[in-house]
Amino acid sequence: MGVNVKKIFALLNILLLSLVCASCVNNTIDPNNCEHEYVVTDKTDSTCKEMGSQVLRCSKCNDAYMEDLEIVDHVYENRVCIWCEKKENENVSDLVFEIFGDDVVIYDSSTPNPYGIDVKKYGSNVSVIFYTPDYTSYEDPYVNVKFDEFYANYDEASSVEDAYYRTQHHFISGDITEQGHIPPQSNYKEGDEYIRCTSATYVLTPTGDYVAYIPNDFNNEMDYIIYYGAGYQSINDVAAYLLAFGEVPANNNYDKSQGKNLTIDHWGIYGRVNNSSFSGDTSKYPYEPLLPGIGSVSYIETDFGTKGGYITSNSITGTYYNQGLYNNGKSITRGAARFVFVTKKSRNSIDDRYVFYTYNHYNDFQEYLNYVDGFGLRFGNQSAGNEYCGGNKDYYASNKYPITLYPRTVLKSKEEMN
Repeated sequence: MGVNVKKIFALLNILLLSLVCASCVNNTIDPNNCEHEYVVTDKTDSTCKEMGSQVLRCSKCNDAYMEDLEIVDHVYENRVCIWCEKKENENVSDLVFEIFGDDVVIYDSSTPNPYGIDVKKYGSNVSVIFYTPDYTSYEDPYVNVKFDEFYANYDEASSVEDAYYRTQHHFISGDITEQGHIPPQSNYKEGDEYIRCTSATYVLTPTGDYVAYIPNDFNNEMDYIIYYGAGYQSINDVAAYLLAFGEVPANNNYDKSQGKNLTIDHWGIYGRVNNSSFSGDTSKYPYEPLLPGIGSVSYIETDFGTKGGYITSNSITGTYYNQGLYNNGKSITRGAARFVFVTKKSRNSIDDRYVFYTYNHYNDFQEYLNYVDGFGLRFGNQSAGNEYCGGNKDYYASNKYPITLYPRTVLKSKEEMN
């Protein structure tokens, strides 16, 4: 530790004044018989890096002593500490402040929040921003806006309120680029095991209801927010939505009794269908690998619309994936790409929920690992070297190898991964 020059000068000052006063005995009171009244005569303020100090001197006898002052918290100006240049909330993007206000405070499970919300129930490494949406003072910008007009100059939703009004008019809030059927695979591993990130940042109302989720992003692209109740169609957006909220996005939550046509009428080419329970019954479907928690947690299956992923299989051509569209705006061809996920009704904590993607109709799965482009090792039937199976009969007729099992992942916080 470096020498604290200011503290040395303060001590010398005490010594010097004591010597001076010792030569003026007639003008002082004996400190041993004094009813001291100490006042601060010299002070060096603490910073976030160094302890300060102050000299206290008796106004009657001139006796003095010095005491240390505790290190203090950072002091921010323009969100940068004036002493150490640490950025306030450095793991949060400028977009968060822009959307939720300059007075954003981030609470974690160790920091009491003014609303008495138990942050730990959302996950072991969850941080929370509290925000109350204000729809009444936000003018609906999409009144009388047509589908083609909206998507002609498309930008993703710019706020909670913007996403809300988009949903009222059945417009998407996230990435609308065309999606292929093979997902990106994670680069984060520990040995042979993939890492699942336990960190999560939610935006909640003061009563604990979902407002938004800020996905973990290791690509240094911080401007990424998923809004609760909005419509999403890209693989990263949908995976984050399912894990964070434990339910499907707005454009995928259709009423089966009303049919697929209503989905297209509302959402056009971005409409998705299927929001039903997933049994995971490996005795009935032996080519399906056993997912974690089957029997004790509730899984839901839902379509993921891609270009590609439509399986054709016969003895002559084998298995291949054609390049047709899931939704062409007139009809839906469901294809083979699905998400299977644990519902919020079954598990409230993000630690206990799972999201799996299958590009080949439950023959193989990949776990979403809670960060952008983070999908784990593919496991199941075809990954073991078998042909595609469409049912029990196919499996017993053509498959030779035992299916590969769910590969357990390593759980780490974002800080541990960096």
